Amino acid sequence: MLLPVQQFKDFIKSQSLFVPQDKILLAVSGGKDSVVMTQLFAAAGFSFGIAHCNFNLRGQESNRDEQFVKSLAATLNVDFYAKSFDTEVYARAHKISIQMAARDLRYQFFEEIKSNFNYQRIAVAHHQSDAMETTILNLIRGTGVAGLHGIKAYRDGIIRPLMCFNSAMIEEMAIENDLQYVEDSSNESNKYMRNKIRLDIIPEMKKLNPSLEETFRKNIEYFSDLDYFLNTEIESLRNRLLHHQDNYIEIKIEDLESLNPKKFLLFEILKPFNFNITTIQNIIASLNGTSGKNFLSNTHQILLDRETLILTTKQHEFIREQKIQENQNTIILNHGEITIAELNQLPTDLRLNDSSIYVAAADLVYPLKLRGWQEGDRFFPFGMKGEKKISDYLIAKKIPISQKRKIPILFNGDGKVIWVCGFRADDRFKVKSNTKKIIIFELKKK
Repeated sequence: MLLPVQQFKDFIKSQSLFVPQDKILLAVSGGKDSVVMTQLFAAAGFSFGIAHCNFNLRGQESNRDEQFVKSLAATLNVDFYAKSFDTEVYARAHKISIQMAARDLRYQFFEEIKSNFNYQRIAVAHHQSDAMETTILNLIRGTGVAGLHGIKAYRDGIIRPLMCFNSAMIEEMAIENDLQYVEDSSNESNKYMRNKIRLDIIPEMKKLNPSLEETFRKNIEYFSDLDYFLNTEIESLRNRLLHHQDNYIEIKIEDLESLNPKKFLLFEILKPFNFNITTIQNIIASLNGTSGKNFLSNTHQILLDRETLILTTKQHEFIREQKIQENQNTIILNHGEITIAELNQLPTDLRLNDSSIYVAAADLVYPLKLRGWQEGDRFFPFGMKGEKKISDYLIAKKIPISQKRKIPILFNGDGKVIWVCGFRADDRFKVKSNTKKIIIFELKKK
């Protein structure tokens, strides 16, 4: 087989991988696949440079590979970029596998070269057989539909122009065109899962289906379309169900009732916020339960608040603005609640208490409002003379600026502050000797 340059160019055009005038950075290890890719680029007349990573994992073999690729670039008269890495040190420092460390280092280097030398795309030599291996690997790991389409020809600036060929076709190209390349001895080791799939599992599967690669190619194409359809539908659901506020996202529980299958759809909707399937199950089980439950991912949290789920980042403490009706007995907070109760007689102890206040019911105008502190908020601190900015009051209490917006402020329906919750009530709502009906607000932290 001569180099199928036209098929190669047609695939690049059909997949919109790049346009002929683009400058492409080729990731070349020196192995068969990357050498075939390099020769196809040269035969097609595309503009390209070559980048090589020396991970120093195979002793002299690693240095041999670098010299081979350097010589290939010189023969083709194209720019050559190489970098040597201490991959094992990087893996230990970041507590990841050698494979993941090599992947991180590789793409960091490629992106650096792409940016510094004005390349439009990075090309890697993955092909159809690699996509089949990836699909099987993802099935074993359990990555869902997204993992079943294997490797895409284009993603995040990385192109895979050999995806129109399988390993047998690439082997034939290398032999018939007498292409020189280097062998990576680690490819024959069963130490790595991908190698085990390629060397042991796929040969057994081919005994059951000699046309396995073509079957997988068709299935991967189908799953890719299915994944696109699902992502489109899920994004539509996100737009309908997630109501974005200033510093949090609100999800109405009644909107979730019609989801079916609920677990799958809610998991996909919340996937950008990193909630695992177990947490999703716990959220669903709690939808009709008690308010105040908190659910965590690595990056975000969800608070169950009566008819809504409140989604925010874990780092961002927010006070959700809410209205309090006359018959309401609880206000749900991020890490606690404010209980509301009516008293029919004057308490014997009216001493100041940071966590509770007594208010004359006749002075309240409903609905009340709870929100976070804002610049310019003022009140008349109980037991003190005159009006004060809440900001000045909190500074005097040595409350850091970073904590101010985490403090809930309770307002009367006429806009007056009732309580800087957990700190001081407003003097205008104090209980007097002739007060007949008293409301107690009590802050309970979790």
